[in-house]
Amino acid sequence: EDGPSPDTDNIAFDLTWNYSSPWNTFLLNFLLREFQLRCTSKTWPIRKEDNYVEEILRERYKRLRTLWKNAQPKLTTKGVLETPAEHETRLLEESRRLGKESRQATRRRNHIVVMKSEAPDDDDLRSWKWLQRLINTLGEHGMSSEESSVENGIENVLRVKKLEWRKNIDKELEIVDLQRILDKDIF
Repeated sequence: EDGPSPDTDNIAFDLTWNYSSPWNTFLLNFLLREFQLRCTSKTWPIRKEDNYVEEILRERYKRLRTLWKNAQPKLTTKGVLETPAEHETRLLEESRRLGKESRQATRRRNHIVVMKSEAPDDDDLRSWKWLQRLINTLGEHGMSSEESSVENGIENVLRVKKLEWRKNIDKELEIVDLQRILDKDIF
């Protein structure tokens, strides 16, 4: 706007603004051009359309900005900024909480699949064993968490990462989640 422009020798996003700011738009377009040039120079077998790559870059920027904003010191109940120790404690607690939620969701899914794959009279035994291998392969980081959190009156909504190779397994993962609801007397 009316100030000094960002340093072109040390290119970095301006995380105080969203992706549509002039500087961030310039950087996203620069990254898009660099990606497409590398795609051509490395002769990658699959070339993605500009719109597709642009959308991925925007989504990545949004996630980066959200992480950055969440990592900034917050106001305490007394109306002052957190001390460095309070700030570090809050970030560590949040990281532990998210890790715990992810592990719990993974254990829940694994428990359902293990139970079903070990049931001797189940007609769908082969399907459940396949689902067990799939979930073990994905691990806790291969599945998205359904939980969202509310902090300082702001609800954090987790975005599902849309991966091309994963589009075909949404139905299978829903079967596992539905089974937990159907067998709620066990869980």
